[in-house]
Amino acid sequence: MSTRSLRMSIATTLLAAVAVVALPAAPAQAATFTYTADLATAFANPERGYHNRYEIINDPAVNDYVDAATIPGFNPDLLDRTFTRAKNNGNRLIHSYLHLDKYKTAPLPQALLDNLASGLAAVRAAGMKIVLRPAYTWDGYASVDESRILEHIGQVNAVITANADVVLHLETGYLGAWGEWHTGTLTNPSSVEEAPARYRIAKKILDTTPASMPVVMRYPIYIKEVVDPTSCVVPGGCTITQAQKDRVGFHNDCFLADVNDMGTYDNPSWMGWYYIEQKKQWMYDLATSTGFNKMVGGETCGSDGYNDAACVNAQTEMNRLNFSEINEDYAAVNTDKWKAANLAAAGNDPAETCFVRIKRKLGYRLRLQDATFPTSVTPGTNLAFTAHLSNDGWSGLIRTRPVHLVLHSATQRYNLPLNGVDPRAWLPGASTVTANAAVPGNVTAGTYKLALWLPDAAAGLQSRPEYSVRLANTGTWDATNGYNVLSTAVTVGTCTGDCTAPSTPAGLAVTGVTDTSVSLSWSAATDNVGVTGYQVLRNGVQVGTSAGTTLTDTGRSPGQTYQYAVRAVDAAGNASGTSATVSATTTGCSGDCTAPSAPTLSTTGKSDTTVSLSWTASTDNVAVTGYEVFRGSTLVGSPTGTSFTDTGLTASTAYSYTVKARDAAGNRSAASNAVSVTTDATPPAPTGLVLDNFDGTPAYPSSNQNDLGKWTGANCFLDGGGSGVVTGGALSLRYNNCGWFGSDVGVDLTTRTYLVVRIKGAAGGEQAHFNLGLGGATKVFGDFTLDGGARPVITTSYQDIRIPMVANGINRNSPSQLAMGFWYGGSSTVTIDSISFQ
Repeated sequence: MSTRSLRMSIATTLLAAVAVVALPAAPAQAATFTYTADLATAFANPERGYHNRYEIINDPAVNDYVDAATIPGFNPDLLDRTFTRAKNNGNRLIHSYLHLDKYKTAPLPQALLDNLASGLAAVRAAGMKIVLRPAYTWDGYASVDESRILEHIGQVNAVITANADVVLHLETGYLGAWGEWHTGTLTNPSSVEEAPARYRIAKKILDTTPASMPVVMRYPIYIKEVVDPTSCVVPGGCTITQAQKDRVGFHNDCFLADVNDMGTYDNPSWMGWYYIEQKKQWMYDLATSTGFNKMVGGETCGSDGYNDAACVNAQTEMNRLNFSEINEDYAAVNTDKWKAANLAAAGNDPAETCFVRIKRKLGYRLRLQDATFPTSVTPGTNLAFTAHLSNDGWSGLIRTRPVHLVLHSATQRYNLPLNGVDPRAWLPGASTVTANAAVPGNVTAGTYKLALWLPDAAAGLQSRPEYSVRLANTGTWDATNGYNVLSTAVTVGTCTGDCTAPSTPAGLAVTGVTDTSVSLSWSAATDNVGVTGYQVLRNGVQVGTSAGTTLTDTGRSPGQTYQYAVRAVDAAGNASGTSATVSATTTGCSGDCTAPSAPTLSTTGKSDTTVSLSWTASTDNVAVTGYEVFRGSTLVGSPTGTSFTDTGLTASTAYSYTVKARDAAGNRSAASNAVSVTTDATPPAPTGLVLDNFDGTPAYPSSNQNDLGKWTGANCFLDGGGSGVVTGGALSLRYNNCGWFGSDVGVDLTTRTYLVVRIKGAAGGEQAHFNLGLGGATKVFGDFTLDGGARPVITTSYQDIRIPMVANGINRNSPSQLAMGFWYGGSSTVTIDSISFQ
């Protein structure tokens, strides 16, 4: 028998047959094909991308919102069950609220459930998928009993389960305004008393929906409360399973509205205080127990606090969060900026608007680089398949789906499952797929197209091409059949002659690496006639041959990781199965190998339990991405900016700090200069009648009570959901020309002489930034008169500012409420240790 070798590397096309070398029926020889990338087209794909809002429940008898007078921004196409606007936009996703306002005290009527079912049927007919959010109010305070909510969850989710094939995921909803888990009963994150009810609601949603359906929540602090609480406070026990926890993802409702995404990241919690940066990192690290991405999506708000005209933040955050979907309809203040931002070509991204780049890269964008498979196969044998893919999107596939090879002729189609291949594992970056597909013994001989098919997991949708995944390649997509053509000329015939492939090589090992090479060895394979050589694959692509059992792969790049496998061939061209894969990393450094410059550290303030630090910005050949703050040798913070406050310290104790800068490649700078700071002594407890001393009893602002048992609260500050944050027994109010603090007094103060405010500022001089009102007198804080005629001056250290009440016109008989307003053009932070009357 003559020896034949075949090596093919071509781009497939639907318009012309792939050129192949003619083979007799006998040998099954592997050929490698390369494919042309489509890097620019923003084509539609299922379960990802922009979504458009609709009213899926369109019966006015059960939904008061199907009316132009009741929905802000209403337009008639919200009721269009053909979803023309979404289709014209090239989208495959829609979003709908389930408005339950009419049923806060009653079970849901069958008419509403039937209308929901018919709406989901319309989604299916249109080839779309939907994201749903139940809500009891559009914009206002929502108060509904837990028992009623649990009843409604069961009713709604019975319909959703019956139509789970077209429901991409659920937003938890139900609680608060717009179902966003704020502004309503059970929505105080600081309330340990409310936490069990929130847990039970989340568990009911998870218990009554399919195990494959993602569920998303807006606030990171509630995600932690459900999946990783510091302690279980549920009387019946915390019984959500790990598999259910793996379904909980993130809905960022006010993406890039401001530094905290309009309260998304800055809530306090009964579990403790967590910095915004910590909560952001939780979301960056989201992964299921199997290592795949969780569902992350959202919408923007009617604010553009990040002022992202250059579309830098949007790309960075969507990439780090693994965004899969976002609302196209809201809010124009942000989406219009994306449409106006013209981005230069970079890497594999072409020059395009920011809006189009987001449209291309949301979720997965799978691109086939090459595939290796035989161009001649025999019925009843295995078809060995290896492919090298790249995911150019920001996430992987979230929902599982099968993977098939398809043999398709003019008259016959055979779907060959690639068992054990999970496309959810094709995360952003490179992936290699190696599998065997069983060719049925009854396949009719002839010439076939070979295609890669990723249909929907739901059997009822697998015949629908719009639910199948399209690869980002030119000329491979068959829109009629919903698959990606790999070759138009694979021969299926009957084997004669030597049809036995060698055994699969074992023992593949890396025997050495240098900056530019990897050396390999393996055990010899066996064959019924004789092994003639071996093919070595790097990252799924054949890169060399060897007559023996060793090979050195040269020309590699320093500091790079490569995956290797090997297969044996005989004289007839039969190829063995592919060996197990081994990983090898070359020595040296590749890419960005330069560390940032070291910062210069200084201290900017301290208290008995805190130390505030700042440092000069480091420089880097690419970019500094953040800093690491060390107390001694312990890492205590990882801020992205050039300041940090270390909390929870011991009074009258010396601490030493250093800071290192880091870049995106993980390079760390040398440590900064060391700064030693001794915390202040424990301040004396306030004397007299204490209004607020923020010592945690009562907690601020969870109980809405001050030390007198009266109401207290705040809004418009930049931390703590607008209320400010308590750290180290003091209230920190960070403001930018906005902020209000109020604390009811409501007692007679005629036996008291002074209002005493123990306060410090981040920079000093903050006395001109706010007013204080009490007992009918309101003045800018710096305008109050002190004993001897002096005026209050806030410094960077705590001091007791004693304001004589009578001299400043404060009515001690009827003091009403002490209030502070921060609308005087200032931007800083004041920290109040206590407010008392002496």
